[in-house]
Amino acid sequence: MKNKILLLGAAVLQIFTAFAQNKILTVEDAVLKQRTTLAPERLSQLMWIPGTHLFTYVAKRNGKECLVRQNADDLQRDTILGIEDIKSWLEAIGSEKRMPERFPFFTWMNKDEFRFFYNNGWYLLNLQKRNIALLNKIPENGEEPQFEPLNNHVAFIQFNNVLVYNQQAWEKVKSLKSTVDVGDGSYKEFAITGDGSTFAVVNGKAVHRNEFGINKGIFWSATANRVAYYKCYEGLVTNYPLLKLSNDTNNNTPGFTEQIRYPMAGNSSHSAKVYIYDINKRINVMVETGTPDDQYLTNVTWSPDDEYLYIAVVNRDQNEMKLNRYDGKTGKFIKTLFTETHAKYVEPEHGLFFHDKTGKQFIWFSERDGYNHLYLMDHNGKVIRQLSKGKADVTELVGFNAKGTIAYYMQATEDGLERQLYSVELATGKVFQITRNKGVHTCSISSDGLYILDTYSNINTPRRTTLMKSDGAELSILHQSKNPLFDYKACGIRLFSIKADDGTLLNCRMFYPTDFDSTKKYPVLVYVYGGPHAQMITNSWMGGGDYWLYYMAQQGYVVFTLDNRGSSFRGMAFEQATFRSLGNIERADQLAGVNFLKQQSYVDAARIGVFGWSFGGFMATGLMSRSNAYKVGVAGGPVIDWRLYEIMYTERYMDTPKQNPEGYEDADLTNYVKNIKGKLLLIHGTDDDVVVWQHSLTYLKKCVDEGVQVDYFVYPGHKHNVLGKDRVHLMQKITDYFKLHL
Repeated sequence: MKNKILLLGAAVLQIFTAFAQNKILTVEDAVLKQRTTLAPERLSQLMWIPGTHLFTYVAKRNGKECLVRQNADDLQRDTILGIEDIKSWLEAIGSEKRMPERFPFFTWMNKDEFRFFYNNGWYLLNLQKRNIALLNKIPENGEEPQFEPLNNHVAFIQFNNVLVYNQQAWEKVKSLKSTVDVGDGSYKEFAITGDGSTFAVVNGKAVHRNEFGINKGIFWSATANRVAYYKCYEGLVTNYPLLKLSNDTNNNTPGFTEQIRYPMAGNSSHSAKVYIYDINKRINVMVETGTPDDQYLTNVTWSPDDEYLYIAVVNRDQNEMKLNRYDGKTGKFIKTLFTETHAKYVEPEHGLFFHDKTGKQFIWFSERDGYNHLYLMDHNGKVIRQLSKGKADVTELVGFNAKGTIAYYMQATEDGLERQLYSVELATGKVFQITRNKGVHTCSISSDGLYILDTYSNINTPRRTTLMKSDGAELSILHQSKNPLFDYKACGIRLFSIKADDGTLLNCRMFYPTDFDSTKKYPVLVYVYGGPHAQMITNSWMGGGDYWLYYMAQQGYVVFTLDNRGSSFRGMAFEQATFRSLGNIERADQLAGVNFLKQQSYVDAARIGVFGWSFGGFMATGLMSRSNAYKVGVAGGPVIDWRLYEIMYTERYMDTPKQNPEGYEDADLTNYVKNIKGKLLLIHGTDDDVVVWQHSLTYLKKCVDEGVQVDYFVYPGHKHNVLGKDRVHLMQKITDYFKLHL
């Protein structure tokens, strides 16, 4: 297939900095400094003070952090607090032995007070009184705390049980001897569950393997009188062993196994329930979500008055979602507001957004027209109007103005490369685009909706922060980041698109080597991910790529990435094109990218390599064994056989192995081992609880059976991602492998 390069308007830019210096990144620089000293500078913790036109951010004064306040009306600013003040006020109450050296993350309560979390405690700082008060604190082994600001309660998990501390409870715990553990059941007045166990019942944690937008398992009601939480029964889920190294530093004792519950596609899943605990009555009730036990309970949302609890219930086939209303006191089922179905799958990822305290209307995310859009619903789930439209996905609901009459949201452009801010009048549906500068924007709105703090980047702009009016008029540039790589040899970067075999436009990013010469031939490194819920390419700083890719371009490689069909933020049809056949359309699109590369005069077509991790590892392994396009491949944490991957993700995109045996068999990469012609390195963390070690071990066994030589490396003790200082080792190993073989 012949590919024609298509320009992406103003998004197609090239950076060849004429004044760049001669420094070259190291692997250590690329890995360890990307988010620290080589990250674009920013206004840290930039936020509005509620109910005002004041905003604050953390800056440095004489080398120490301080808090700066600025007025959007007249742009006057002043320094209101330093880190030394926080340290001295903490010392005054004697609650901490170790003082913070940096500003803790905080939340403004009003113009005089903000709350911050430090060392398992919540503190209230008062600017007028010039002091700090301790609000609540949980034990060191407390997990996943959820703080509610009305009564300063905190709910958290300890030994798979949910506990709630109010200030009185914490004071009692504080008076106990340090050897007493409140999690041992001796102080039941603090616990709202008591059946938590290591292998059977888990309370308060995110369920369904964190799919469907689920990122927590405890939900405070708006009035703080009730708290809802997940209870997960894992007894039917198969135990899966993770090999652990000996804890004995002298290595005189054997390793051991840690058992986890891992629900593989087609097998028994866990059963989730939702419970409601009444803080005042101290009683638990189970929400009547019904059967079957393996349905998915997603997007738990309280009504503003605590009267109702809403749950989006998804069947195991994931082709039907029912938005149900339950009684907030009794947990009894009231009604189904509406049902959404799809021949392939539905995937609710956002709860209900109430724009005022009456709860009579709410905003709902839905892909019912083929793109992720916002719908204004009445109390009974009837559509009042569709708020956002077009062939582009809404990615975030930012918030509302004070009266709740205007909503603000981020929407991708049709090519998926940008994020722009829009406002919509709920009463009329009138939409207005606020941000216009090309790039990826993040925005926050003042309480009354008159002002906007906008930070954006694009491939030519590391980071730019401005104060804007709600009509998009720019009032002030608050911060303009310098190019953090200015002192380094520059590489070119370009965003463009090519056509897939059906004419679909596929976004591409290319880094060019330093001192690029189009008359020379260069080896190519293809970085691939390719799976759902990910987008590798955006019109943002570095085009969405990381510094290791830039480093490899400095080392003399053309570095290429393509977002194939199946990836995110291009609408349902683009993502669902891979349904029941993971790896095939994605591979065809990646090979279209290779075909484009081979047509470039500066590409050495005999020296193309590919690297990917997780789904990208699945792609890299498949590309090496199901095509002859690549000389070298590196696959990290690769999915090899989807029958070995988790239920929630796999069955959404593949159905069950029983329903789709041909699809699973076709995607099983052990079937193609004998086709490998180039050099392939597989890498895995021994503690990987996402893509379990069995995947790559199974592949190795088949390589031995087939007499095929591959290279292999493991990272002991690491989970799905190799992090910390060991990541430098990982990226150096990958670098060395390509340098040696490509």
